Amino acid sequence: MSEKTTTSNGHEIKNPTSEMTADGLRQKLEEWGIDGETPASRIEQFKHLSMEGIAIVIDEINKSLQGSRDSLMNHETVVKIGTQETLKPEFRYDVFKQLIDDIRQCPDTVNPARIGDVLALGVVLLHPFRDGNGRTARVLGLIFRDDYDKSDYSSTYDVVTESRDTSRARGGMIVYGYTPHFPEGFDQTNPVEVSAYLAGLLREENTGLYIGPYGQAPLSVENSPENNT
Repeated sequence: MSEKTTTSNGHEIKNPTSEMTADGLRQKLEEWGIDGETPASRIEQFKHLSMEGIAIVIDEINKSLQGSRDSLMNHETVVKIGTQETLKPEFRYDVFKQLIDDIRQCPDTVNPARIGDVLALGVVLLHPFRDGNGRTARVLGLIFRDDYDKSDYSSTYDVVTESRDTSRARGGMIVYGYTPHFPEGFDQTNPVEVSAYLAGLLREENTGLYIGPYGQAPLSVENSPENNT
């Protein structure tokens, strides 16, 4: 496969490389010390990374998915999702730090899949990259689900990392991205409200809090489908 010179939305890739494969993700996670055999063990390993280490992991996933050796982090502009503005760049660090602190404080009874989904939703709401925010979020959600440990993991990875433009071009189904369901009057540009929404996802069992490629994960480990089979 030839190396791309632009991202899906046309941003220039100045230093291209091959896009990350399913096996490539496993290798990178092992390098970062996230190699547990269960979602719960991988969450614990993730919690023990430094704040800088977690930011590096997310950045590496994003640029590797798009075939760029250079970071595609956007530090300058506010990104819009459709007509909706996201957080200003100067607010992103504080919201990210609060999110990681909240994740670290989660008890063992919180379902790893829910934690992965909240991390993914954090990427969507921060929207820190010039492209590939959705794909990065879907990979983060996958890492902390049982799907990552199944024999068809590579197939699942290929589906969730395909860009929407590629899906449309081949006439295929477009996978659901992570979409938050906010209360009425929610201000998506307000860092306090965004942090409160994400923190609530780690405490509330209610249905309809968000949608995503894997469905909304139960909050409690006891209510996880894998524990009821």
